[in-house]
Amino acid sequence: MNQDRAAELRGHLVQELADGGFLRSPAWGEAFRRVPRHEFLRRFFRPTDAGTWEVIDEGHPDWLGLVYTNVTWVTQLDDDVSRWEAASSGPVTGRASSSSSEPGLMAQMLQGLQVRDGDAVLEIGTGTGYNAALLSHRLGSALVTTVEVDPELAAQAAKALERCGYTPTVAAGDGTEGHRARAPYDRIIATCSVPFTPGSWVVQTRPGGMILTSLHRDLGGWPMVRLVVDEHGASGRFLPDRGAFMPIRSRSVLNDRRLLAAALRGGDGGAPRPTTLGADILDHPDFGLLAALKLENACWIGKGMASNYELWLLDGEGSWACLDSAASAFRQHGPRRLWDELESAHDLWQRWGQPRRDRFGLSVSHDGSHIFWLDRPDNPLWVEEP
Repeated sequence: MNQDRAAELRGHLVQELADGGFLRSPAWGEAFRRVPRHEFLRRFFRPTDAGTWEVIDEGHPDWLGLVYTNVTWVTQLDDDVSRWEAASSGPVTGRASSSSSEPGLMAQMLQGLQVRDGDAVLEIGTGTGYNAALLSHRLGSALVTTVEVDPELAAQAAKALERCGYTPTVAAGDGTEGHRARAPYDRIIATCSVPFTPGSWVVQTRPGGMILTSLHRDLGGWPMVRLVVDEHGASGRFLPDRGAFMPIRSRSVLNDRRLLAAALRGGDGGAPRPTTLGADILDHPDFGLLAALKLENACWIGKGMASNYELWLLDGEGSWACLDSAASAFRQHGPRRLWDELESAHDLWQRWGQPRRDRFGLSVSHDGSHIFWLDRPDNPLWVEEP
């Protein structure tokens, strides 16, 4: 492989990230310029137009160019390393279970972590090891600990890190438990999404330290939050930027296609009722966050084309709601009235003055309970228990 060509492509990627507003820090810019992403992406899965996955590896003519694009590349299907072998003879189906995140999102997360020289960092979700390499380049390997639930992925990441001259502590284990052996930490960053911020992370962070994570919600919303730890717990605001990561494996994700198939076989939902909410309501950068946080254990899926598009809300217990965008009307079925919940959340958002996503905040206690608030921690909105 041509190392000069790889360095040139890294430079182009850094410039693209800077021009796009993703990369503003010279120190992190230098890390992205120096750390070879291709060493952590020697092969990956690329989606095909047929809804399957094909393998791109070092022998593919486009491999290096694809590595140095601002794209998320899937590196594992179905938690199963044998899918690589199956895909060697042609495209395969499967569920993405690990990936190398979009570099622009990684840059936003790393800058949002607000590290200082000498900070000890715990990363949750090693994946390929690329993010741990960036942290190691910026802080030094001795200050970086990274935890991966999949032992085989952890071993592969450790080898890739060593090839590049980085030697952070790589541990295989349940990231929700943190890594007590190397605590306390000045910063914790999660590159997977979690339904709740674990109390163990709070306990293992020094007072004044920070936790940066993304909360998993099946409805989307991509909620990234930065928490500052004190003697009472941790508290902070959601970031203005949206960020989507693979959900932590202990989280059971709703299967939207399976739930839609079940809904289509179920009741008809009665007579349509009018609504003022449009089919793109969940795409709103600010209300979309509130909707995702409020409508727990619900997902969505679109069906049809522009002229007859349907937006479906679904939960795992058989309830559903369907918006007919052409008629601006909805039907809903089951004990949970999902569209009513969405409209209620929208009414609250309107009543609060349509707040931006970074006006919402979260406080986490040592036992893991979550208090969501608006503008100030002493203005709580609702409480969730883990």
